[in-house]
Amino acid sequence: MNMQLKGWILLAGMVLLVLMSGCSGKHKLVSGAPDWVNRGSGAFKDGESRQFYGVGVVTGVPSRTLARQTADQRARADIARQFDTFVSNLFRDYLASTNTNMGDKTVEEQHVEQTIKNLTNVSVRGARVIEYWKEPDSDTIYALARLDLEGVKATLEQMERMDERMKGYVRDNAARAFDRLNQEGR
Repeated sequence: MNMQLKGWILLAGMVLLVLMSGCSGKHKLVSGAPDWVNRGSGAFKDGESRQFYGVGVVTGVPSRTLARQTADQRARADIARQFDTFVSNLFRDYLASTNTNMGDKTVEEQHVEQTIKNLTNVSVRGARVIEYWKEPDSDTIYALARLDLEGVKATLEQMERMDERMKGYVRDNAARAFDRLNQEGR
C-alpha cells in the first residue's frame, strides 16, 4: 500500500473520529424546540428516502437577515462535513475494490481525490435550507438544511470528468455507504 493511500485512510479515520467525538458530547436540549433542533445533524433514512441533514446555529447577530444567512451557511457546512466523510468512505471502498485491477494506482488515487473534491463542492451546493426556528427567549436562530442522496446521484451522472467505472460504482454502492453512515450516527 503506497503512502498516499495510507494517508487517505488515516485522514478518513481522523475525520470520522472528530465527527464521532463532536456528536458524542452532551447536547443541550432546547425546550420547546422542533425535533430537528434537538436531534441535530446526520444521515437519516426516512422510509425509502435517504437524506443528509445539517443544523446551523447563530446567536448574537443583531441583523436578522445576516443571522439567517449565517445559520444557512453553517447548516450547509455541517452537511459538507458529513458528506465529505460519506464520499471519502465510498471512494476508499472503490479504491480497495479496484486496487487489484489497476495499472497505475497513483494516477487513480489522484483522480479519485479530485473527484471527491468536485462531487462534494457540487453536491453541497444542492443542499437546501428547509426550515428555521428562532428560540423565543434568546436571539438564537437555527437553520435546517437537507441534501437528498438521489439528488447527489443525479449530480454524479452530470459530472463529465468522472470515469464511467467510478460513476457505476458510486451508483451501485451509494445506498449501502449511506446506510453504514446512518448506523454509525446512532
